[in-house]
Amino acid sequence: MEAKAKEKEREQKLKELRRELEEKIFSELPSEGVVPTIHVKVEKLDETLAVDDKTAKRIIEALLFSSSKPITVSEVKKVLRGLRPSEIEKLILNLKTEYEQETRSFRIQEIAGGYEISTDPKFAPWIMKLEMHKRARQATQSALETLAIIAYKQPVTRAEIEDLRGVDIASVIAALLEKSLIKIVGRKEVPGRPFLYGTTEKFLEHFGLKSLSDLPQVGEIRELVEKSIPKEKLLNQETKNEETTAEPSNDASGFGETAQENRSA
Repeated sequence: MEAKAKEKEREQKLKELRRELEEKIFSELPSEGVVPTIHVKVEKLDETLAVDDKTAKRIIEALLFSSSKPITVSEVKKVLRGLRPSEIEKLILNLKTEYEQETRSFRIQEIAGGYEISTDPKFAPWIMKLEMHKRARQATQSALETLAIIAYKQPVTRAEIEDLRGVDIASVIAALLEKSLIKIVGRKEVPGRPFLYGTTEKFLEHFGLKSLSDLPQVGEIRELVEKSIPKEKLLNQETKNEETTAEPSNDASGFGETAQENRSA
């Protein structure tokens, strides 16, 4: 009993300490630009409380909708303790029939001993089309970032590019090689002798450049940024970036300066 009381006291002290720390942190943060924390009060539910079939069905629907994996009847019963497993199964089947009769774009199916809501297979082409658009945008952005690094820092190894981007670029390099926008220009004389990559004539044609010397200088890029963003806002942003951890924009800036130094060298 004594040990239990000490444990309870310790937990209470930890909660108080956490609350004090949160209050101290928020009091020291500037009021401008800070998104307030949203506190959601969750009332304790009486899980044994009887609910009518209509409400129980909607609760089950919400559980199925919010879950990222199939939910079993026993898991539903933990929430709706007033219902028997057979009653839960009946309500799930009612929901399933309801969706089918109303020709919904989603349905309930039984998977791995549980139930989940999934989209109707006949809508797969439209879902796939949206997914392909998302992937295409991601791939294009990734390819452009990689291509920019190669253009400014060539000849450069895959490992050096990955150090700058912080992600694996094997598939991006393969795609750029396939499109003939980059090529292997040699090997770096270090252990393992990795390939060195550079841009091609097709790269120059694609971006309308006579030569690599026509690539925008860092100074030109900065001028464009300063013209498009008010100077005061830009300076304020730079100050914030210096005080916080490096943002992706800082990485890009650093990359540009390094690239210019390499080109000058």
